[in-house]
Amino acid sequence: MYRDRNSKGKSKIGMKLYLWSLVPILMAAIAVADAGTGGGGADTKPIQSFKFEEEFSVRRALQMLGNAYQKNIVPTQSVDGALAFRGLTDVSFEEAMDAILGGNFKYEQTGNLIKVYTNAEYQTIMENPDRKEHKIFTLYYTTAEEAKKLIVPVLSSDAVVETTTPAETGVAEVSGGGGGGTTATASLGGDSLALNDMIIVYDYPEKIKLAAEVIRSIDVRPKQVLVEATILSAILDEGMELGVNLNFMDGIALTGYPAINLDIGAPIETTGFSFLTDGLRVGVQSGNTMAFINALEAVTDTTVLANPKILAVNKQEGSVLIGNKLGYRSSTTISSGGIATEGEVKFLDTGTFLSFRPYIGNDGYIRMDIHPKDSSGALNADGVPNENVTQCLSNIMVKDGETVVIGGLFRDVIVAARSQVPLLGDIPIVGALFRGTFDSSQREEVIILLTVHIINEPADVEGVERANDVRRKRFGAKDGLQWLGRPRLAGDYYTKAVNSYIEGDFETSMRQLRFSLDRRPTYLEAIRLKERIISEASPADVEKLERIMLENIDEEEAPKWNRK
Repeated sequence: MYRDRNSKGKSKIGMKLYLWSLVPILMAAIAVADAGTGGGGADTKPIQSFKFEEEFSVRRALQMLGNAYQKNIVPTQSVDGALAFRGLTDVSFEEAMDAILGGNFKYEQTGNLIKVYTNAEYQTIMENPDRKEHKIFTLYYTTAEEAKKLIVPVLSSDAVVETTTPAETGVAEVSGGGGGGTTATASLGGDSLALNDMIIVYDYPEKIKLAAEVIRSIDVRPKQVLVEATILSAILDEGMELGVNLNFMDGIALTGYPAINLDIGAPIETTGFSFLTDGLRVGVQSGNTMAFINALEAVTDTTVLANPKILAVNKQEGSVLIGNKLGYRSSTTISSGGIATEGEVKFLDTGTFLSFRPYIGNDGYIRMDIHPKDSSGALNADGVPNENVTQCLSNIMVKDGETVVIGGLFRDVIVAARSQVPLLGDIPIVGALFRGTFDSSQREEVIILLTVHIINEPADVEGVERANDVRRKRFGAKDGLQWLGRPRLAGDYYTKAVNSYIEGDFETSMRQLRFSLDRRPTYLEAIRLKERIISEASPADVEKLERIMLENIDEEEAPKWNRK
C-alpha cells in the first residue's frame, strides 16, 4: 500500500499546534481557580510578610491592607496618624485591622464595605436615635414580666420595653354545697388577653440582638413531674400503738431520712424520726407501690382512701384534699336597734391534705417541699370550730421513679351505735331496759406514698402506671361495707383471686373468681380477670366461651321473632 510521507509529517505538526493552543486555556482556568480560592479564604489567610516604612500613616496602611485582602476600606477624613510599629507577620485580616486601628479608631463592616471612624464619630453614629428600631417577641412559656426583668440589663439606658397585661391567675372556686353553691368570679380572667404574652423592645439593633439571645435562653418548655399520691388508712391493732413498723414488712426495703451528720442508708426509724419516740416517719422505697400495699395488707387491714395523679410544673405547687368542709358562721352582730346580722359562712377543711412543690434537677433527682396534714374538727357550744391537726413540713431529695413513704399521721375514729327492741324500747322509763348504746374507738394511721416521675415529653404521662389502675380498685373502701354483705364477700374473693393469679396458680384463682361472681355477677374487674386467665391458660376455651354466649343470646331473642 502506498503512503505519502509528507502527509504524515503534516499530521504531527498539526497535533503539536493543537496541544499548544490548549496551554493558554488551561492556564486561564488555573488562574480563575486560584482567584476563587484566594477570594473565599481571604479573611483567614495569614500575611506572610507585611512591612511598613518609617512614619507610615494609618490611612496608607489601611489602603495596603485593602489591596492585600481585596477589601473596600473607606476611612473618614478624621482618620489619620502614624503607625507605632514597622511590620506584621502571620496575622489574619481582623488581627491586622485591630493592630492598625488600635484604641483610637473603630470600624463597621457591611457586606464587602468597611467604614473606619474615630471613636468620637463612632459613638455619635451609634447613639443616633434614628438607628433605633423595635421588635416584638412572643413568649410561650415564661411570662412577660419575668422576661422584662432579665433583658433590661443588656439594653441601653434609654431603651423602651413594654409588656402585655398579665393574665389573671387561679381558677374559679365553688363555695357552699349542694345546689346553693356559688362560683367566685374574681379569678376567671374574662378580660385577659387571649393570646400569648408579648414583649416589645425599642432600642438599637445590636441591643435588640442581645435581648433576643436572652429570651431564646429563658423561654423554654419547663420540666414537669407526675406525682402519684396513694393515701392509705391502716388500722392499728394491739401492739401497734406507735404505728405500723415498716421495717418488718416482707420484701420491702426502705431508706430513711436521717438527721444531720448521720450515715446515708440508715433504716426509716432513725434519729429525728425515731419509731419509739416520734410518730412521724419519712422514707424512700425503690420498688413497686403495689408490692408495698400488698406487704402492708399482710401486716394489718388497709384501705386506699385516694389515688390521685397530679401533673405539676417545675417549682409550682400541687395539692390534694380528701376530707370534708365544716361550715360555720364567722360572727353575728346586733345593731343598736336590736337587729341581728348573721356573719359570713366560712368553711374549715378537715381530712387528709397534701401539698408539694417540686424542684427538678438535671441529674434525675427531684427536691420536694412536702406538707402532709391530717385533721379533724367539730363545732363547740359557741359555734366556733375546733381543729385537731397532725402535720409536718419536710424538704427531701428523691430520685426519678422512687416512692416517698410518709407515716405516723394518726387519727382516732369513734363509732357510736344504738340498738333497741322494737316497740318495747319506746316505752317510757321501762324502755331503757330494752335499749342499748355501744361506743367503740378505732385508731388508724394514715400513710402517704408519693411516686415521682420526671416528664420529659407529654406522651410520658400515659405510662405503665395506668395499667395498674384497675388492680388498685380492689383496695377501695371495702371496709365500709357490711361484714357479711355480698359486695364485701365478693371483694374478698376477688382479692384472693388476684393474689393467686400473681403467684401463677390459675386453678385457685378461677375458683375464687367463681365464688366472687356468684355473689356479685356484675363485678367488672372479676369478669375481666376471668377472661384474661382463660385466654392465657387455654385460648381454645375463649372461642368456646364466646360460642356459648352467642347461643344463650339466640335462645333469649328467638321468642321475639316467632310469628303468631
